[in-house]
Amino acid sequence: MPWLALLLCFFSSLSFAASKLELGGGVFAADIPHYLGADQSEQYIMPVPYVRYQSDELDVDRNSLTSYLWHFDNLHLDFSAGISIAVKSVDNQAREGMDDLDWVFELGPSLNYYFKGDPQAAEQLYIGLFTRKAMATDFSSVANAGWRYGPSIYYETPVFIAPTFEITTSIRANANFADDRYLNYYYGISALDTHDSRSEFNSQSGYSGADISLGFNFDSKKYWLGGFVKYHYLAKSKQQRSPLVKQDSNISFGFGVAWKFYTQQGK
Repeated sequence: MPWLALLLCFFSSLSFAASKLELGGGVFAADIPHYLGADQSEQYIMPVPYVRYQSDELDVDRNSLTSYLWHFDNLHLDFSAGISIAVKSVDNQAREGMDDLDWVFELGPSLNYYFKGDPQAAEQLYIGLFTRKAMATDFSSVANAGWRYGPSIYYETPVFIAPTFEITTSIRANANFADDRYLNYYYGISALDTHDSRSEFNSQSGYSGADISLGFNFDSKKYWLGGFVKYHYLAKSKQQRSPLVKQDSNISFGFGVAWKFYTQQGK
């Protein structure tokens, strides 16, 4: 398990500064659409590492990577990341004969105003504006996949706290926008890829849909389990008229469980 060795080396170099560091492993199961607007989805059951690192400058957990770049009162400038799973076009009827969709990694800043709490608080409520650069890769080459941006609102709160565990819930809503490069990576159809039921399509930059997600977490000293459900809505989006968009909405969901084999609490 080379990824585990790399994680241990990386976090051991950072652990002196950590106020919280947890490492573990587990399994995650999910049902995720091939891409937003697809009428086919993929079911995943996979082993995953569990990482929880928290310091004054950096927060890494099972959902995201956030770096605290700057703040003034309730206004915080953070650095965040996202990922989209690769899809082979041979597995999707609408994309048959087209290029595969590679892994897409997103990085960029998010400017958030906190009405309650802060990035490390147990209860937090904020509105934000995110901008992310997307890069597509099959791990042999990297391609520019455009930009994503938009406003979001997030609320997280503990619903039950006991001496040995706690349960939290969260809700997030996003209005998504993207440039033409990003939208055409997923929804563009060149003249070479057309046939009787798949006409040429070229998307413009603009609104790319909205989503809302609900999550829950059970966290104890030795175990973590959690899940999410997310609803995506693409009506009136720039890519809606692409022949690759087979439906205006998607639901994705997942559930995971992990065992923590290393825990460090900073002073």
